[in-house]
Amino acid sequence: MQVYFFEIETDSSVNQTVKKHILSASANISSASVNDSRISTVCTWNENTKNCSCKDGYTWSSDACTNYKCCKTEMCNLGETENATCLSNKSVSINGETIFKNYSYNDLFDSDNKQTEKYVNITTQITEWLKGYFSALPWFNSLVITAFRPGSVIVEYTVQVLDSINVTQLEGIANTLDGTTLVTRGLVTIDVTKDQPVAIGSSLKINCTTREDLGSVKWVLKDRQNKTTAITDGSQATLSRTGMTDTVQLQNIAGSWKGLYTCEYTRALITHTASETLDIALLPDIRGRSYPQFPDCTGSNKNLQVTIQCAIKVSTEKYTISWSSSDLNDLRSVSSVTTGNSIFYKAAATIRCLEMSKTEHVTVTCTFTNQRHKSTERNMTVMIPIIHDNLVACSADSPWPKAKSNYTAVLDCDSSAVGEQSRNCTDGHWRIIISNCVNLGLYDIYTDVQEIGKGLGYIRENADRLFSSLKTITTTDTSINSYANINISVGILKQMNDVSLNQSHQWNNTIMPNFVSTISNVLNDTDAWHQRQEATSLSTDYLETIESVIKNSNLSSMNQSSVNVHLMTCNASNCSPFNVSVKTKKNVVVVAYKNLADILPKTLNNVPLDSGNTILSVTVVNSTSVALKMTFEGIQRLRDHEMFCVYWNETEWSREGCNWGGASNPTSCDCTHNSTFSMLMSKHPVTLPYMEQLTYVCLGVSIVSLVLCILIEFLVWDTVVKSNISNFRHIALVNICLWLLFAYCAFLGTAEPEKTPPNWCLILTVVKHYCFLAVFFWTLCLSFLLLHQLIFVFEQLRKKVYLAFSITLGYVCPLVCVVVTFVHFESGRVGKYYSNKTCWLTYDSGIKGSIFAFIFPVGTIVIINMFALFVVITKIVTPAVSEAKARDEKAVVKGIIKTIVFLSPILGITWIFGFLVFMLDLTLKPYAQIVNYAFTILNSLQGFFILLTNCFGEKKVREALSKRFRAKPSAHSKNDHSTKVTSVIKKK
Repeated sequence: MQVYFFEIETDSSVNQTVKKHILSASANISSASVNDSRISTVCTWNENTKNCSCKDGYTWSSDACTNYKCCKTEMCNLGETENATCLSNKSVSINGETIFKNYSYNDLFDSDNKQTEKYVNITTQITEWLKGYFSALPWFNSLVITAFRPGSVIVEYTVQVLDSINVTQLEGIANTLDGTTLVTRGLVTIDVTKDQPVAIGSSLKINCTTREDLGSVKWVLKDRQNKTTAITDGSQATLSRTGMTDTVQLQNIAGSWKGLYTCEYTRALITHTASETLDIALLPDIRGRSYPQFPDCTGSNKNLQVTIQCAIKVSTEKYTISWSSSDLNDLRSVSSVTTGNSIFYKAAATIRCLEMSKTEHVTVTCTFTNQRHKSTERNMTVMIPIIHDNLVACSADSPWPKAKSNYTAVLDCDSSAVGEQSRNCTDGHWRIIISNCVNLGLYDIYTDVQEIGKGLGYIRENADRLFSSLKTITTTDTSINSYANINISVGILKQMNDVSLNQSHQWNNTIMPNFVSTISNVLNDTDAWHQRQEATSLSTDYLETIESVIKNSNLSSMNQSSVNVHLMTCNASNCSPFNVSVKTKKNVVVVAYKNLADILPKTLNNVPLDSGNTILSVTVVNSTSVALKMTFEGIQRLRDHEMFCVYWNETEWSREGCNWGGASNPTSCDCTHNSTFSMLMSKHPVTLPYMEQLTYVCLGVSIVSLVLCILIEFLVWDTVVKSNISNFRHIALVNICLWLLFAYCAFLGTAEPEKTPPNWCLILTVVKHYCFLAVFFWTLCLSFLLLHQLIFVFEQLRKKVYLAFSITLGYVCPLVCVVVTFVHFESGRVGKYYSNKTCWLTYDSGIKGSIFAFIFPVGTIVIINMFALFVVITKIVTPAVSEAKARDEKAVVKGIIKTIVFLSPILGITWIFGFLVFMLDLTLKPYAQIVNYAFTILNSLQGFFILLTNCFGEKKVREALSKRFRAKPSAHSKNDHSTKVTSVIKKK
């Protein structure tokens, strides 16, 4: 199709039938018809000039704009012979690309990229061929080839259509031309406010309207650096659609929104676009400081010169700078200096010390006003504290200046960081330096993420770059080990994930290696986390961010390990090497942290605890309520120390929904939910209520009882000891009481080990060790005596033999045990032979420790003594044949009970509970508690039981005491009685 355009200037009264005469105006036109005619321009004559304007829906052509300056003015003044045409504002421009496989790029250009001889012919052929398609569009005007690119031959061209086109017809052309993509301008109308520049921080709408439904829109912004970024929903941008109009609502806009806005609609192979520029009157970020920071009016200083400096980054914006102060009358602007990428504006003033003797501080404000938008301004107020006589101040501590008390001095960071350092002067003393210096690389990443959060860009398109940069900086730059850098690193991760959630984007495997390395790197120096009181809040943000990232991830099989963090996806049955099993069919993601335990609080309900080395974070995919079974390897639990299976509930550790496996399975933890878990150990062993008081009371009773027992033996010795057997028995009894008394006294001497001098702690440990062993060896002597009596009935034990045997067994054997143990454990070294925390023998683990030099001999003796008791009971149960019929069963049972009651205390049988105490962990409730109380009561009262059973319980001893203390008649009474008897006899 060939289209002809005629420009006709007629009077407005001329009937439209004039169009039928148009064809006859040119003899070269045949087989043509007039499809449409419109009035576009209206002119009014005024003598030799005419004033012309465009009808609605039309605008001045580019020729009129260039030649007659008729651009956007409503009325254009033209000469009599000057013709300026208004064209439809529905004109369409089409930029196209088509691949021609039947041509070679080398046919068009040589090796130096110069046009060849074939260039003109091929260009003409391609142009005519393309026109054959695009000229079918109504109002087709021109087609011009603009460029060729390699790839067979890729032809770039522009098509101009002077009025609206049918989109479906254009799509048919694009589909017919293989390898063709088209971009149109003119089918979409963009509307940006005409009142420009707009003020920073203001709100506005940008609308794009289509003539028909072209599908969903894509918004892009080309900024001042020609960087093109997609516009999305964010903190400052909201996208919406109403009918055929798509809108970007901008709120509290920042300078980053300045640039060229384009809305794009893509349908089939065609992208329909419209563009418009938004200009924003920018305002700078201001950094204010005074020099000196603290004018010193002490001593003879009367008038001090102060320089106030406000610095901004170099900008193309033009600002008016003004200074103001209600305290300084001579404030004046002095200079502006450009250094690097910053401009420093300076003002000067005088501090008159005498006049300001009662002034705490003065303030100076610098105000920057954008010359392009007079109502747009930003200011910074600098406070200048003054040091007067008789006021407390901190002395200069280079690079920190002399500072007024209860004020804060501030210094800039070095060139590799952004921010400030501050140091408070309190009551004349400098406090710690608080550094808010942030690594430049981290700050740039943080700024990029903030821009995406505002609505400038998609996180999916930037994730790999951002995570890679974050990992590189945290790995290579040692300055990362500061609170400020760790804080911003966690903030970057949190903000990236928030943006990802807002954009309905899920993380995948590609970012995880860099993510794991980053979260590991920030744990390299745990001391840096404690530089601020906000360490707990930061660690909470750290954990919540990681857990949120994992929940927002779509991970396939993953096993990524770094120095401090190990992340792994695994099935529900087993999660090696973490030993985590989940009672669900869902897959889990487990993260193990190495150093995090050193950062999080080590308290549970405000009770201080020791933490394990490992913290596990378990996240179940697409599930919120599950049952977990975890094993924390490498935990060294101390005996009798309770473990707490806990999870982090945003502010503190909690035990809710978690149960510890107990002493039999100390590294196991069962929980009914997924979270971040750890195991905490009590700093102190489990204690039993009133155990200490009960022990001391019972020991007091036993000590008194043992003293009485020894006194009784002394009083009744001659009466009771009539044979070798009784002699042997009472010798053993006295020694048992004596050594048990010494042992109890030594035990009371170490009631407060922390107050006991080290030397005395060692001495009393040796004394207790020897005395308790001596007690048991003498009970062994008594057992051997009983066994000899029962087994060798007709063979008497000679006194010399027994005395030699008992002395050797009762005195020498315990001494040998103590000496050998003392020498073996490094000559009584603390921590080896004895513990200075308990003033008793040590226990390490298993069968390691000096305590076994007590347990083994005592255990052996108790077993032998129990055997002796068993023999005695057997003798009672199986009497002689002659007595078999005469014995009553009740009497037998009574005899057995009496034997157990009478022999158990003196033979130390109750110490069997001691072995149970040693074997049972106090966390095994209630069995361990019952056994411990039984052991304490029975053995603390052993002396009392010996007094009852072997003194008051023995008939001969009671009779001897009765005779000993029975009232005897005096000599006077006897003589008087004899005299009376004699007198009676004489009378008879």
